[in-house]
Amino acid sequence: MRRALASAPGKVILFGEHFVVKGSRSLAVSISLRVRTIVEESGGKISFISPLAGVESWIDPATLKYGDQRLAPLARLLEYLRDVLGYRIEAHRVRVESSLPVGAGLGSSASLAASYALAYTAFQGSPLSREELLKASFEAEKVAHGNPSGVDNTIAVYGGGLVYRRGEGFKRVNIRLPPGYKLLVLDTGIPRNTRSVVEHVLNVAGMTWEAAEHVYKAADKIVDLALQALEEGNALLLGTLMNLNHGLLNAVGASSMELERVVFTLRRSGAVGAKLTGAGWGGSVIALVGEELVDRVRENLSSLVKSIHDVDIGVEGARLEE
Repeated sequence: MRRALASAPGKVILFGEHFVVKGSRSLAVSISLRVRTIVEESGGKISFISPLAGVESWIDPATLKYGDQRLAPLARLLEYLRDVLGYRIEAHRVRVESSLPVGAGLGSSASLAASYALAYTAFQGSPLSREELLKASFEAEKVAHGNPSGVDNTIAVYGGGLVYRRGEGFKRVNIRLPPGYKLLVLDTGIPRNTRSVVEHVLNVAGMTWEAAEHVYKAADKIVDLALQALEEGNALLLGTLMNLNHGLLNAVGASSMELERVVFTLRRSGAVGAKLTGAGWGGSVIALVGEELVDRVRENLSSLVKSIHDVDIGVEGARLEE
């Protein structure tokens, strides 16, 4: 039986979410939570099973119609593979195994698209190059998110870290945490609508631009200082910048009472820095924590969030595993 397995990492935005929409930079990095996609021979339709996302449905290989709206990005991905890259679309079984929370602002849709595209093309005997994989996964992201920046699928494909400014593209950077510190990713389990948060923040900025312009400039400067802190291994500066960036996000309306409770509990528990990551209003929070305090933080936050993950950053991008 033909079979292929590929995986791709999730991501966190360390600094700059929302502010990137109006020209500031963002700093994003891959994390060790991964989506693993298995493609196997099967008759009939393309069957799709993802226990974590609660999806069990199908795509018709001839028409690319689907039984669940959540499969629309993957149907577009297959269409791109067929019409642009010349792959044959045949019946197969898809099983998704993931340590990456879904809908938590951690890039799960891009990780799924990249791992599925790589696994399916390997299953066909001709795995995509990274450049091809980047373009194919971006087609899926456009269906999933409307007007994506490309950050999520670039991280999913290439891994590592990158600095992004709209209109200038990506600059790859090497990122490692200060010695003796861990990055925790906390999934609050609170659903959020990215488009609604983005629109709200833009409205706030528009109404107050003479003042808000300085907030956006400050967010951009934070990226410079964060890169300096990461290069020097300066945990105190890095954590302080996380706190400052979160304050700016709160100021433009991206936070919520629930997120503030998580962020301030983290800081009271000893985190050097804590901030929301992604769109806000829900989703995930990240924290920089000394290794000796990780257990204490877990204990103090366990009742406030859905899950807590101790992650490595700057990990490898999409890869074939079998």
